[in-house]
Amino acid sequence: MNCGIRRSPASASPPAAGGPADEFPCTDESTVGERGAAMAEFVMVVALLTAVFLSVLQLTLVLHVRNTIMDAAAAGARYGALADRSPADGAARTRAIIGESLSPVFAEDVAARGISRGGLEGLSITVETHVPLIGFLPVAGRMSIDAEALRYD
Repeated sequence: MNCGIRRSPASASPPAAGGPADEFPCTDESTVGERGAAMAEFVMVVALLTAVFLSVLQLTLVLHVRNTIMDAAAAGARYGALADRSPADGAARTRAIIGESLSPVFAEDVAARGISRGGLEGLSITVETHVPLIGFLPVAGRMSIDAEALRYD
């Protein structure tokens, strides 16, 4: 067997010890079971790396949605806590910001209620929505986000 070593037909005798045949020893038994292993390993590694990449991408999407809804709820609470605004105005503002930033699907359950902290009146906005697990699709899970703002005179 050649094992990747080429010999001219004139040199039919085996090479001397320490020659090219000794540098790359191989037998039929060692190479037959390894054929195609690199391709199989490549496919397994690429599949694993793809799964890790998609998981990290999905996590960043969930965090983006949560942070955007949190910011919209805080902005709506501050808007509704103004002297000439009502809790309904704050809830409407929250729905509008979520609808423009993400999708109106995330703003379906927005509630506003008046609060009192240390003698100051204020507003609390609660947004109940789903967790986007596959892209923006509402597959499973719910999250609740609260934001409060106090009215200062």
